Amino acid sequence: MNSGERFGGLSRRSAVLIGLTIGVGLLHHIDHVLRVDHSGWPFRPDVNPFTFSLLAYPILLFALFGPRRLFWVRWGFLLFGVAFTLFAHTAIETPGMQYAMWAHNHSSDPQDEGSHNLLGLQSAAVGEAAVAHSMVLNVLLATACLSMLWDGLSRRTAPSKRGAPNQALQPTGHENSGSSVFSDAPTRAGG
Repeated sequence: MNSGERFGGLSRRSAVLIGLTIGVGLLHHIDHVLRVDHSGWPFRPDVNPFTFSLLAYPILLFALFGPRRLFWVRWGFLLFGVAFTLFAHTAIETPGMQYAMWAHNHSSDPQDEGSHNLLGLQSAAVGEAAVAHSMVLNVLLATACLSMLWDGLSRRTAPSKRGAPNQALQPTGHENSGSSVFSDAPTRAGG
């Protein structure tokens, strides 16, 4: 069984990128929980964007293992997840906020002023690592989404063993003429 069959039409490249994204995303969510200021339910009582960001895992698993017949639905969900993440990392939880919580051990988010990270750590290096990790996640998500798009477009235009997909079979001119396909006799138009 090749990766296209195992992963519902995804190339090995796309499957690896989505798998890496899941791993990096889990580490990023652990960072969220440890930073406290951009964490939410189920780790804090607040339902907030963090809570909805946990939907990334069902979306990524559906993109990775969903059925081939739902390829474009899978890609659409992945695109939505990428857009939400990029928006969140630029408008809701900026790199400066990620850095400040680790570098200064207090939140720069006006809604969470005075909160400290769970480790009580004050380290610029950890702040820089958290920001770099977040950027790696953004790049992986965008690359996985583009790779899956490439897979879908390639699948539509690449010829298969039975002919090109999404195209009707073209008549050979021998269908109802009474001639054999193996005959050298010319066929007449109209019968």
